[in-house]
Amino acid sequence: MFYLDSNSNKYYIGRAFSYGDIQYSHSAATHAKFTELGFTQVIIGARPDDQFYIVSGPDLTGAYTSTARDLNQLKLNFILREKLASRQTLSASDWLVTRNQELGTAIPANYVTYRAAVRSASDSRCNEIAAATDVADLEALIKAPAEIEDTNNPGTFITNPDAMTQYPDVIDVESEVATDYGL
Repeated sequence: MFYLDSNSNKYYIGRAFSYGDIQYSHSAATHAKFTELGFTQVIIGARPDDQFYIVSGPDLTGAYTSTARDLNQLKLNFILREKLASRQTLSASDWLVTRNQELGTAIPANYVTYRAAVRSASDSRCNEIAAATDVADLEALIKAPAEIEDTNNPGTFITNPDAMTQYPDVIDVESEVATDYGL
């Protein structure tokens, strides 16, 4: 928030300032003083997300100006993030695949299922990103929470139908290793 002197289009914030021939201290830079001087209080609007828009401002009305970033480049960036996330998630169990390839040791069935679910979720998320029709649609998809409050049952949460596909819960590698060695 700031205060605008409409005569000079100069803005003031809550700190010491000079106006006319008078010096005002920090403690005098109050809402009451600014309105007494005839300044207009300007509430700054919500800033668009720099991740999705090129943003400038705020202007003297408190508004920001924004231009959408290139949709295809944004989609590519988010898809690459998804691929990195799935690769990092799978890396915890890659040793099982390596052991299988090198020694022929079977991969526990729950890991085979889990790894397939991670890859499937990643592919679904990438397809959801690719299907976004504009930057606002992509922003809404990326920011949609996984769960929302159930309007029919306040205090409980349900899966958000507008959210991206969720990754499966992570398998506890430590307990799997402990089981392998009878611990």
